[in-house]
Amino acid sequence: MIQVKIFYAHNDLRNFSYLILDKNTGHSWVIDPYDEKPIIDYIKKESLTLSGILNTHHHWDHIRGNSALQTLFNCSVLTREENQVKVDSHHLIRFVDTPGHTKDHVAFYWQRGQDVLALFSGDTLFNSGVGNCKGGGSVEALYETTNRLKKLSDNVVLYPGHDYVLKNLLFAKSCEPENAEIDEALKMIRDADTEAGLAWTLGQEKKVNPFFRLNSAEMQEKIMQDEKELESEHALERNLFKKLRALRDNW
Repeated sequence: MIQVKIFYAHNDLRNFSYLILDKNTGHSWVIDPYDEKPIIDYIKKESLTLSGILNTHHHWDHIRGNSALQTLFNCSVLTREENQVKVDSHHLIRFVDTPGHTKDHVAFYWQRGQDVLALFSGDTLFNSGVGNCKGGGSVEALYETTNRLKKLSDNVVLYPGHDYVLKNLLFAKSCEPENAEIDEALKMIRDADTEAGLAWTLGQEKKVNPFFRLNSAEMQEKIMQDEKELESEHALERNLFKKLRALRDNW
């Protein structure tokens, strides 16, 4: 049986790290280890083998635990050239290029055969938001990446790199005040243990994530105003995405 164990770092950046594990074989793979200690404790407690480390990108808070885990478990950091990791006879972890936050950012699909079950998105896609592009990234690339991820099945579970959901939802509400789904999401997270991870699906994201909702007439009217009538639909959505990202940078 394949499971995902979530590790929340009680730091200012609110990082998530993830361990994908095969309960039958005891093999496991860690994604974006921030604090190695709880990961080490869990691996030892469950008598697991750490078979590899996967990083979505090079920022320090996503690779901080690499060295200690490599030394203790004698495992390697798997690179983009690996393309995919076979977990068992049915499941694999696949590398996917997701430039935007950084130019070399990758995400990981957890798949059963050709079916994508989950997306480990790092700093590309968050609950009700997307990553910033301040550290050498590209908003244009992030727009293209987000559009591609939006086409995944509504049933795909999202595992982001940080817990920014409350601030993201409040920003979403400021952009789309009449969206009742955002109100429901805000109520839900106030009663939820977000540190344990929300495990929202992409279907849920499409209801509350403004960067997935570029065709919202309310948001287009509120943010694009007079420009709305001057652009093709594709250009309008691209420019709305860029404006949303700039607004969120200063929100």
